[in-house]
Amino acid sequence: MDVSSRHYYGTNYSLIVDTLKNLGFELNQYDLCVANKTINDRQCAIVWHVDDNKISHVDADVVEDDISKIESKFGKMVVTRGDTHDFLGMRVTFPGDRKVHIDTIQHVEAIEDFGERQHYETNSILKDQQKK
Repeated sequence: MDVSSRHYYGTNYSLIVDTLKNLGFELNQYDLCVANKTINDRQCAIVWHVDDNKISHVDADVVEDDISKIESKFGKMVVTRGDTHDFLGMRVTFPGDRKVHIDTIQHVEAIEDFGERQHYETNSILKDQQKK
């Protein structure tokens, strides 16, 4: 289950980190706005930037439990559940089959408003590797 919320705007970074560490999460050494914890033998990931947050785990009950614990510290969050989320200006969709779609078309449309034509599709290195 994936959950997005908007809440932490203006909150002190170290307070967020301390809260997550007290809940047993470890910061990712390469991205300090990502925290991970193994729960029920599966990874639970929390990603945040200012007031955008994303919590992922295969078990919806784990996500709900983490939301409750975080809300007890920071207050009620606006939560979006399901397979489609707006996160950091991107529409992120998890259609299944271990795939993710990231849509930034609204940014392309904004650029076109200034008279510039943009390409709408790109191949990722992962897509090229899957062909081999």
